[in-house]
Parts: sequence; C-alpha cells; structure tokens
Amino acid sequence: MDAATVSASIVVAAVANVSFACAVGACLAALMLDRAPPLVRHRSQRFAAGCVVTLIVADAVNLLLEAALMSGSAPRAAFAVLVPVMTQSHFGAVWSAGFVALVVWAGLLVRTREGGWAIRMGIALVAAAVFAFSKAASSHAADAGDFALPEWIHWGHLCATATWAGLVIASGLRVLPMLREHVYSQSVAHFAGRLSATATLALAAVLMSGAYNADRGLGGSFVPLMRSDWGHILDAKLVLVGAAIVLGGINRIFYLPHVRRGGSSTAANSFLTILRVEAVAMIGVLSAAAVLAHTVPGAHPGT
Repeated sequence: MDAATVSASIVVAAVANVSFACAVGACLAALMLDRAPPLVRHRSQRFAAGCVVTLIVADAVNLLLEAALMSGSAPRAAFAVLVPVMTQSHFGAVWSAGFVALVVWAGLLVRTREGGWAIRMGIALVAAAVFAFSKAASSHAADAGDFALPEWIHWGHLCATATWAGLVIASGLRVLPMLREHVYSQSVAHFAGRLSATATLALAAVLMSGAYNADRGLGGSFVPLMRSDWGHILDAKLVLVGAAIVLGGINRIFYLPHVRRGGSSTAANSFLTILRVEAVAMIGVLSAAAVLAHTVPGAHPGT
C-alpha cells in the first residue's frame, strides 16, 4: 500500500469530516435563527452551501484515492479502474448513494427563496444523514455486515459528532460573529441558549456511541490503548474531546447565564473566545477521526 496515497487519503478525509460537520452545524444554526432577520439565515445557508461544495470535491478526490488503494495503482492511473470500483465493489455502491445525497443537499442550499426555508433545511439534514450512513457503511463498522448494529451505532456517532462539532465550529467562526456584527443582542442570547442545549444533547449521544465504537475497536480490552497505533490515535482523540468538553462546560456554567440575561459585552466576548478555542479542538477531533478510519483497529492481532 503506497504510503503517499494513504497520507493523501487521510488529509482528504479530514477535510471532508470538517466540511461535513460545518455544513450540518450551519444548517442547524439556520433553523435556530428563526428569530433573526432573513439576511442572517441566508448567510448561514450560504456558508453551509460552501461547505457542502467543498465536501463534494473532497468526496470525489476520495473516490479516486480509494480506487488507487484498492487497485494498488498510483492515483493518476486510478481513472482506469473507477468504473469497476463503482459498479463492482461495496465501497462504490455506498459512495454513489452518498454522492447523490450530497448533490441533493447542495441543490437545496443554493436556493435563496425565503419561503419554505425551514422545510428545505429539514430535507437538507435528511440528505446529510443519508450521506453519513454511506460513510458508516464504508467504515470499519461495516465489517459486521450491512445494516448490522455496529453500522447503525457508528452512523449515530457520525451524526451526533457532526451536530456537536459542527455547531461549535460554525457558530464560533460564522454565526455568532455575524449576529454580534449586526447588534442582534436578543438573537445572540436566544441562539446561544439553543446552541448550548443542542450541543449538550449531541455530546451525550457522542459519548454513548463513542464508548461502543471504542470497546469494539479495542476488543473489550484496554491493552491496545497503549500497544497499538489505533489505540494511540484514540488516546489523542480522547484528550481533544476532553478539552472540548471542559471548554464547553466553562461556557455553559460561567458565561452563558450572563449572555442570556443580556449582560455586559465582556461576557459575550469571553463566550465567543472560548467557543472558538473549542472549535479548534473540534477540528483536531475530526482530524483524528480521519486517521482512525485509515488505521487497523487495535483489537486486530499485530496492530
């Protein structure tokens, strides 16, 4: 297996993970901005559309790289095996389903008409869920068989992670700065409350599904955490998850009450700063997940 191709595949997967999470987070944010002016929702929708377009490009490149890895050829020569990979392999079948979902998702987001925007966002999130299932169906969880319990749990983990990480990243980098720029103080307080509540629920789902995935990947033993590459990467991911939880807890306990009461700008500034640091940790979590997806689970002998 060519190391350069594997490395490129990991980088592309990391870009795809971050783009997917940001797109999901921006779509959810648009639904939470029902009290904000239409301009704010439109900008959040455009941000989501840009993320989905990036995801489409990354997914297309990923197909080429996976074809190269499956055929043992260089990426430039993988075009010759694309048709067999797409029509004769399990990966090609689930990739095609996911790509169709991405195209539908992008089509829903490029429409700017205000009427029915909430319905469009809802359908867009359904398309996102379909894409997430295509990723679960081509992951290590699929080793247990199509539509088996591990695949469904991993799908839930991907959706919950995208919700948690996506809301944090999209809100910290785009939504909250935009609301504060236009001095929508009531919208800031309302959105921050919804953001915290939704992120907390998503975190609970991430921890439960993540514990199942980790136990399965480690084979029910903690030994691979210290003696396998997969375990070492998981350790790094858990450290980043822990940092994100601590940062989110600080915001929820100390600064969110002041923001909700419409307190001083200092509290709002601190809330946004911590949210942005948490967003950086989330990008690290999503990148670590990309590396894990390309590493043999620690439960396997000789890893």
